[in-house]
Formats: sequence, structure tokens, C-alpha cells
Amino acid sequence: YIPGTRYIYSDLGADLLGFVVETVARTALDVFLDQRVFGPLGMEDTFFRPAASLIVRIAPREVMPPRGYPLRGEVHDENAYALGGVAGHAGLFSTAQDLAVFAQMLLNGGEFGGVRIVSDSAVRLFTTRTAGTRALGWDTPGPESSAGEYFSARSFGHTGFTGTSLWIGPGRDVFVVLLTN
Repeated sequence: YIPGTRYIYSDLGADLLGFVVETVARTALDVFLDQRVFGPLGMEDTFFRPAASLIVRIAPREVMPPRGYPLRGEVHDENAYALGGVAGHAGLFSTAQDLAVFAQMLLNGGEFGGVRIVSDSAVRLFTTRTAGTRALGWDTPGPESSAGEYFSARSFGHTGFTGTSLWIGPGRDVFVVLLTN
């Protein structure tokens, strides 16, 4: 399609972006994100491939997946699993508290606690609707989105395959973090 006219949801774009980041930064995606985003924001409970000592804090994802054993502390998405558990589209583990920091950073235009992660113009660019209800990596409110009825048109969010949801409403200075299994 002509850019900006239609969209098809696909994980491939997020994976490609992850590969580009790794190539440009000359480091693994998980290392880059820890050094440039999670660490500076103090998000100590956000990572790919959690340590075995953290398994007791992680809700199981599926009792009988195709791998033949219950998934707990291991990426659910089979493509991310094939990529070693670190992918641009899946595999991230976090807590509501850490996601609240991330959401507030976006509400603040890319800054939190005196740490700038991205420019306010980048936040606007990536959260502005481009085609249908989609922004660049985010969804926006619409008849088929998961935003519900109370988020304004400027809001943006995303759901995860295993029952997660993050919606951010700049117009009302609010965000909602939902973590389920």
C-alpha cells in the first residue's frame, strides 16, 4: 500500500527495528535498552530473559504450550523464542511499577526524573495516528481498539499477546497498566 493509507498489524516491523538498533548501536537489543532506557529510568524489574531467581515473581503464561511444559519466565511468542528470547516485538518482562515510570516518561514528552530518553517531537511522531487507528508502534482509540470509551483521540496504547495492556492519555494526563496472564 501507499504509506499512510492502510496498515496490516505485523511483528516484522518491530523485529526489523530491533535488528536496525542492534546494527547501529553495535550491541544486542537487550543490552542497548538496559543501558539507554531501562537503566537510566530506574526500571530495575524490566528485562528480557529473567534470571531463574525471579521465576517465583512471574505469573505463568500457558499451561500446555507447543513446547510441552508450562511457560513461566520464558517468552511466550514462538518467533521471539526462536530469536533467543530477545526480539523487537516480544519477550520483555516488567512490573506495573516500571511500566508506570515508562508511561509517565511518555506523558512528560520523553523525560522522567531529570533523564531525557527521547525528544518530545519523537514522542509526538511515534504516537500520532498514521493509518486507520495505528500510530508508529501504537494503537489509538477507535471502534476496534482496546482503548475503551474513555480515552481521548490523542491517547495511544498497545496490548500484549499474554494479557497485558498499556494505554496512555496525554489529554487527561493519565495512564493505565494492566498485567494479567
